[in-house]
This record gives sequence, C-alpha cells and structure tokens, in this order.
Amino acid sequence: MPYKLKGRNVLITGASRTHHEFRGLGALLAEKFAAEGCNVAINYNASEDRAQQLAEKIHKLYNSKAIIVKGVLLLFASFSTIN
Repeated sequence: MPYKLKGRNVLITGASRTHHEFRGLGALLAEKFAAEGCNVAINYNASEDRAQQLAEKIHKLYNSKAIIVKGVLLLFASFSTIN
C-alpha cells in the first residue's frame, strides 16, 4: 500500500454474506482491512449471527475494533437508522 491504513475506519457493506462454504467478498475485504490495522464496521441486513462471528474473528485475529451495523444501504431511508 502506498499509504498507512492503521487507525482508519472502514465500512464494509455485505460483509456477512456467504455462498455455501465460501466467504463472500465483503468478509474477505473486512479481514484484509483489519490486517492493515483498520477499524471495521460490518454492515448486514439479515445475517446478524454471521456478521457478529466475523466481528469476533477480526477482533481476535487482528486486535482491530469491529462493530456490526444493521441496515439496507440501497435504501435511502435506512441511512437515518445507521449511527
């Protein structure tokens, strides 16, 4: 990376999605940013348990702050519920 990401805050949408036994792209990106020292906000719509598992994994493996955020970011009305 041409610049440092440590301490940056990153919102990853769709990070709780998986396809069969494979992790989704969002989960992979969340882990990569955490490995670089970023704090990660994991957005989910229906898969709270998978989002929470990913947040716990990130905190344990990378010692990064990871939170989960419920909301459908495709819908403008959802933005008011995300703090």
